[in-house]
Amino acid sequence: MSAKARSPETDAPRDRDATPDHLLGRMRAAPYTILTVAVLVVAAYLCVVNLDYAVLWHDEAPTALIGRNLLKTGDITGWDGRNLVGGTNGRTLNDDLRDVLPPLMYAVNAASFALFGVSETAARIMPALFGVGSLAMLYLLLRRQLRGHGRLILFCVLLAAWSPQLLLYFRQSRYYAVMALGLITAFYLYEAWWRSGRVWALCGLTLTAALAFFNHYAGGAATMLALATWHLIFRRNETTTRQWLALAVGGGVVVVLGTAYFGWIGLLGGERSGFAAYSGVTTLGEYRGAMPPAALRLAIYTRELFTADWISWPVFLWFVAMLSVPFVASRRRTPTAPAKLHAGVPAAALGRIVLMGALFALYSAVLSPQQPTLSTVADLRYYMGALPLLLPMKGLFVEWLWRRWRVAGGAALAILLATSAGAWPINVPLNHTGERTLGLHLLQFIREVHRPYRDSLRVVSAFLLAHAAQDDLVYVPEFSDREALTFISGHQVLYCCVLNEDSPLPAAQVARLGPHLSAAGTVPDWIVLFGVPNPAYINRVLEAFAIVARPDVFFYPTQRPEINWHTFTPLPPAAPSVHILRRRHAR
Repeated sequence: MSAKARSPETDAPRDRDATPDHLLGRMRAAPYTILTVAVLVVAAYLCVVNLDYAVLWHDEAPTALIGRNLLKTGDITGWDGRNLVGGTNGRTLNDDLRDVLPPLMYAVNAASFALFGVSETAARIMPALFGVGSLAMLYLLLRRQLRGHGRLILFCVLLAAWSPQLLLYFRQSRYYAVMALGLITAFYLYEAWWRSGRVWALCGLTLTAALAFFNHYAGGAATMLALATWHLIFRRNETTTRQWLALAVGGGVVVVLGTAYFGWIGLLGGERSGFAAYSGVTTLGEYRGAMPPAALRLAIYTRELFTADWISWPVFLWFVAMLSVPFVASRRRTPTAPAKLHAGVPAAALGRIVLMGALFALYSAVLSPQQPTLSTVADLRYYMGALPLLLPMKGLFVEWLWRRWRVAGGAALAILLATSAGAWPINVPLNHTGERTLGLHLLQFIREVHRPYRDSLRVVSAFLLAHAAQDDLVYVPEFSDREALTFISGHQVLYCCVLNEDSPLPAAQVARLGPHLSAAGTVPDWIVLFGVPNPAYINRVLEAFAIVARPDVFFYPTQRPEINWHTFTPLPPAAPSVHILRRRHAR
């Protein structure tokens, strides 16, 4: 059909797009788009600046070490020819010395080391870039779901992209950034498939779900379960048989791939079948409280969302009211009440995004391998992927206030952005100082990433590199401290006494690795103790060793990303808590 022969109906959409009101609306929205891009650029800078400001801590170092081994050997092995990485007593390794944790984070490290060389910056740069990518995907998701609300999108992106909690996770050489990126991308592709029915969107969704699973088993499963639940809530009655079949095929592909990998790695069908056999997590059976363990776990995890100001509880209560009023009004037949309360803000549309984050957090809490039933503190990292989808609640609150009184909206934006005041009085004390988590976290974070962070791992590594001879044997009782030190100084010293007679690894396999790994009959040249030592132990050790250094530094590396552990400044030791001992007689 020629251009002249087009019907009025064909030309109507173009005519509507060209109306003065539409063009004016686009011009008004442009400043918000520019500001949103600027916000993302600043967030990208905060993600990648000074990534070597702190040494790799207890969880980052094993990820980097196994990634380096993967680059060197082509296998996800915990053995590099000198030192062994594999948790307590080698428990996280299978009989072939392959690590059973999700492999994607090791592949990311290997790729980064191949591109940038082996360093702390290289270990963190790829996760940081994935974190930036997750923020960009959040913007695209919000733009699709909240068309015509440019200022609201700006507020939502700002409060997520400049969240110190989220930025701390993105700057870690672990699975955190990919977990967030996987959830947001999966939701975006799901919406693209539902709206267009395109095969590429469904294939992309399946691939994203698979990568999310191989990035973190519980996080990947939570992503799929959250999507399935969201679909059942909102689109169950609209779904055709063909669409149900397409979703089932996509989910089935991920399940088959995951099951095959579990069988290959030894989590299914082997002598140590099951994750608990590798992780050593058995504390659930010790709980004897009145509340059922599952209910207690959910209560603890839910509380932790508020204690560190992940979700400001006043904003959360307001948000619940925003979504509840329309339902109550419909029962009382007062349709004007929701309109007055909402004042034009798309609470329902944003509520669907927040619900996806809440479902992910719920399933992550249920599937998490951590058992908070004894310590009553949940590890926030297991559901940090939900944070980018939960933080937009704050953006909606600011937009709602802004429409009523700009001064109030601006004040709320400043408070929610720069402080953790929304956690008061629910916030918990820091584990090591007893201080509350209230503070100017954004400003503290910006200050921290622009200066080196002196901690016990850096101090001890520098001492060993300066004073230990090549291939000296070093004993560090805690596997986490030992593995963190191995990344920095493992090329010079050998970390010994790693395995004892209770190791699940085959004895023949252990014998081939080197006699220094076995605790039996091995005498170290050095002993490094983190934390105030047991007096009886230290007195016994001093018969053959002398204390040569007691660095004036706190024993725990507090730069880890969980806000309720994070102090933003080095902690002064209350007592000498790091001891370096040397054998009195040379080998």
